[in-house]
Amino acid sequence: MLNNHSHFALLELYLSQADNFSWVIATIVNKEGSSYRSPGAIMLINSLGQTHGLVSGGCLEANIVLHAKKVFDNQQAHYVEYDMREDDGYAAELGVGCKGKIGVLLQFITAEHQTLLTSLYQRMKNAQVSYLQQSFSSAEQESLNQLSLFGRNGELLLTTDKQNSQDNSTARDHIIKQGDAHVNFVVSTTEYSLTKIAAPINLWVFGGGSDAAPLVTMAAQMGWRVTVVDHRSSYARQSVFKHASHILRVHPDDFAQQALFQQMDAAVLMTHNLTLDAAWLTLLYKANVAKYIGLLGPLERRGNVEALSHINDSAWLLRQVNGPVGLDIGGELPESIALSILAQCHSVLHHRSALALSGKYINA
Repeated sequence: MLNNHSHFALLELYLSQADNFSWVIATIVNKEGSSYRSPGAIMLINSLGQTHGLVSGGCLEANIVLHAKKVFDNQQAHYVEYDMREDDGYAAELGVGCKGKIGVLLQFITAEHQTLLTSLYQRMKNAQVSYLQQSFSSAEQESLNQLSLFGRNGELLLTTDKQNSQDNSTARDHIIKQGDAHVNFVVSTTEYSLTKIAAPINLWVFGGGSDAAPLVTMAAQMGWRVTVVDHRSSYARQSVFKHASHILRVHPDDFAQQALFQQMDAAVLMTHNLTLDAAWLTLLYKANVAKYIGLLGPLERRGNVEALSHINDSAWLLRQVNGPVGLDIGGELPESIALSILAQCHSVLHHRSALALSGKYINA
C-alpha cells in the first residue's frame, strides 16, 4: 500500500491486521491556530508500538505513542493537548513554530469499535458519505472511548455508546445539513467532535500505455482509487499498473457498465488514439458525473477529438474538458506530466486556484 494517511487506506490496513494486535486510534478532535493536519486526521498505533498515519508533520507522533501505551495498559481513552503557542512544555521544546494548538483523543479499539470501523470502511468503498462522532470532553471517562457512526442525512447507523444510542442531537443534525468537514459542538456537559468522511477520490485513466504508469502510481500515493481502462492486449498490463485498484479491458463500443461511472470523480483521456479518446469522451458526456476531465495532447488535437465525439454542447466541453491537460510546470517526461496533471486535478476537485501559496508569481 503506497498511501497510509487517508482514512480509507488506514482502515484498509487496520482491518487486514486487526486480529494480529491490539490497536489504539488517535484522532485530532480540535485545533486552534495553525497545524500540519486538520481535525479528523487519524493515526493508528498497534500493541508493538508501530504507527500508521500522521497527526502532525512527524514531530508529535513519538510522544503520542507514549500516551498510547497508557491506553493499552488500562484500555481507557485518553485526551492530550499540544500547545505550540506556549514558551515551555513538550510542544515548545520541539521548536516547530506552528503557533497552533491541537487536541488528540486516543481510544482503545474494542470488538465493537472494529464492527463500526468495518462498516465505515465498507461505506467508503461504496462511495457513501458518513459522519464519525467522538466525545473528548466529558465528566464521565467512559464516554471518551465511544464512537458513533451516522449516515449522510444524520441517521444513526452504529454506536458503541449503548446509553446514548438514541441520541439525535439537534445541534448535530444541523451541522450535518451544513456539510462541513469537521465541527465541534457541545451537548449538556459533553463536547463532541464530528468528522465528515467521504470515499477516496476515484480516478479513471483511459489508456494503459507505459506513460500512464507514473500517473496511476502518484494518484495511489495520495490515497486515490484508480481504474485503468484499455482494451488493447499489449496495454494496461498488471505488471506495469501494480497500484491500480481496477483494470478494465473493454472497448468503448462494448462498454456496458455505465453504473460504475457514478463513483467517478475524475477522468484522464490518454489513449494516444483520436477515435478512442473521442468515444470515451462521448460516454463521459452522457454520464456527466466527472468533476474533472483531462485530455492529453496539444490544443489542435483537442479540437480533433471533440469533433470526432460529435458532442454539440460547446458550453459543457469548455467547462468540463481540460486540454491540454495539466499545469505549466515544465518537463516532458511521464513523471513530470503526471505531476502536472494531478496538481491540476487536485486543485479542481478541492476548489482551489492552483496558484502559489506565497501569492508570488514564480519566474515572472
